[in-house]
Amino acid sequence: MSTQGKTGTAGELPGQLLRFVLVGVAATCAHYVVALMSASAFNLYAANLLGYTTAVAISYFGHQRYSFRLAPGAVSHRSQLPRFVLVSLSGLALSYLILALMKNQVGAPAWLSLAAAVGLVPVYTFLANKYCVFRAGAPEPGPQGKRD
Repeated sequence: MSTQGKTGTAGELPGQLLRFVLVGVAATCAHYVVALMSASAFNLYAANLLGYTTAVAISYFGHQRYSFRLAPGAVSHRSQLPRFVLVSLSGLALSYLILALMKNQVGAPAWLSLAAAVGLVPVYTFLANKYCVFRAGAPEPGPQGKRD
């Protein structure tokens, strides 16, 4: 069932969360496999960037079409893709902030600091994607009134 660009009802939340986790696991696995396979041809940092880029693409399209089930008419790459990239990068920054706070301010061990970051950042990215990236409303028209 398509939400036609709506963020959905409370009854849809468990399904959205499950689909969000599944897309995230698929993107993480793809990141790892692509980076590992590319590491023999490129340096490790370039291979990781290639894997990360692959994961971002899988996440973007997976969350757009599967997690939040946007109908084709509700898709606007022009407005959604920049917001998605911003959420992705701000999630990375948030994870570093959580690590720094846990380690330097709280004095928590590495395992607990990582657990806090890994546990909290997906909550942020789910909410940001649901309400900011793939939010309700018609997509913004492209040039000359055409949709992206």
